[in-house]
Amino acid sequence: MKKIKLTFPNGTAVLATLLEEEEPELSASLWEFAEDPEPLICHNTLSTGFSFPAFRRPSRSPNTESHLANPIGRNKVGYTSLKAGDLLWSGTKLYVVYGFCTEPSIAGAVTARVDPEYLDLLIKAGEDVWNHTYYYHKLAVLNVSREEN
Repeated sequence: MKKIKLTFPNGTAVLATLLEEEEPELSASLWEFAEDPEPLICHNTLSTGFSFPAFRRPSRSPNTESHLANPIGRNKVGYTSLKAGDLLWSGTKLYVVYGFCTEPSIAGAVTARVDPEYLDLLIKAGEDVWNHTYYYHKLAVLNVSREEN
């Protein structure tokens, strides 16, 4: 069972388990991405519920495989079906869910899930990311790495 660690701007760290059986390709891609600690830029829209996308540095070639109109994954779900702790990886962004979502469209595939013992920490850290945009007006950076046993 492979795990990744998310470290939020406020220093909170949570562990998430990759869903290798449900989404083997996306799980493998996220595991490969997290080989070295990677910073992601968080962008909270403030109006779509308790979630935010965290973007990696763009590659030189555009990602034409996954976008809002055509998300990738074996088991695509809608935003309103997502639950706190769900993580969706598209190859270019990690979508972090820390509560309910209000978007009426398809989100993509849940690739990892925050371990239950970390959910309360995730919710507080997610609120802090929201505060970075709304109150502090400062860039929030989420760090993703492998959790090696």
